Amino acid sequence: MLWAVIVNLALTGAQIAGGLVAVSTALIADGVHNLSDAMALVLAFGARRLARRPATSDFSYGWGRAETLAAFVNFLALIVVSLWLAIEAFGRLTDPPPVAGGLVMGLAAFALLVDLATAALVYRSARESVNIRAAFLHNLADAAASLAVIVGGALIWAFGWYLADPVLTLLISAVIIWHVLGEIGPVLRSLMLGAPPGIAADQVLAALRKLPGVADAHHLHLRQIDETRNAASVHLVTETADFSGLVRDAKVMLRETFAIQHSTIEIELPGGHCADEIGEDEPDGHHHHDDHDNARDDHAP
Repeated sequence: MLWAVIVNLALTGAQIAGGLVAVSTALIADGVHNLSDAMALVLAFGARRLARRPATSDFSYGWGRAETLAAFVNFLALIVVSLWLAIEAFGRLTDPPPVAGGLVMGLAAFALLVDLATAALVYRSARESVNIRAAFLHNLADAAASLAVIVGGALIWAFGWYLADPVLTLLISAVIIWHVLGEIGPVLRSLMLGAPPGIAADQVLAALRKLPGVADAHHLHLRQIDETRNAASVHLVTETADFSGLVRDAKVMLRETFAIQHSTIEIELPGGHCADEIGEDEPDGHHHHDDHDNARDDHAP
C-alpha cells in the first residue's frame, strides 16, 4: 500500500506539472484526482487498522465505524474535487486555449496504468469493506478519467479540437459524482444510525410476538453498528411473571433470523406499565433507553 501511495503522489506531481505545460485542465484534473486517490488509500487503510482495535469501556461497540466514517470522508472529497473540476471546465468552454495533445496523451497513458495497478491491489479488500470500496472506486473513476484524457489528447493532437479538453473534464466530473451518489447512501444511513437495510421493524415485532410467553412487543429501535453488525433494543411484555429463558430465546431468534448480533431487551410484567411512557410527551411515544433496571444487554465489552 505504501508503494501505491508513493507512486500516486509522484504521478500527481507529473500530471499537474505536465498539465501546466500543456495548458490542459483535463490533465490537471486527473492529477488532482490522483492526489485524492493517494489520500483515500491512506485514510482507508488507516481506518481499517483502527477498526480492528478491540472494544473498550468508552467504545463498547469497538472501532468498526471508523471505516464507515473514512468512506464518508472519501466520498465528500470526491464530490468537492468533481465540482471544482466542473467549474474550471465551464470557464474554458467558450474560449478553450491551445493544448499540447501529445504530452497529454503520454502522461494520461502512464496514469491509466498506475490507476489500474492500484485498483488491482485493493480489489480483494474492496469486496469486504465499504471503506476500501470507496478507495477502490476512487481508482476506477480515475482510470476512466485517464482514459478519457487520452481520447481528448488524441482528438487535440489529430484534429486540433481544443474544446475536447473542457468537455472531457465535465464528463469526468459527472462520472465521479454518479459513482459517489450510488455508494454514499448506505454510508450515510449507517452514520445516522438508520435501521439496517433489509430488516423491517414490523417483521421483527411480529416475530417477537410469536415467541412463547410473549404477550406483546414494542419500543423497538434498530440500528446498524457497522457493515457486519446490527443492534436492536425492544420491550417485551410477558404473559406470566415467570419469564426464565424468554430473553435468551428472543436474542437467539433475533440473531439467527434477522442477523441482529447485539440486542437489549427490557421485560415488562403482566399488568405493569411501560416505564418509558411515564411522563412522555413525544408524538410517537418512543423514547430510547438501553440501561433499564430489568434490561439484559449483550453488547457490553
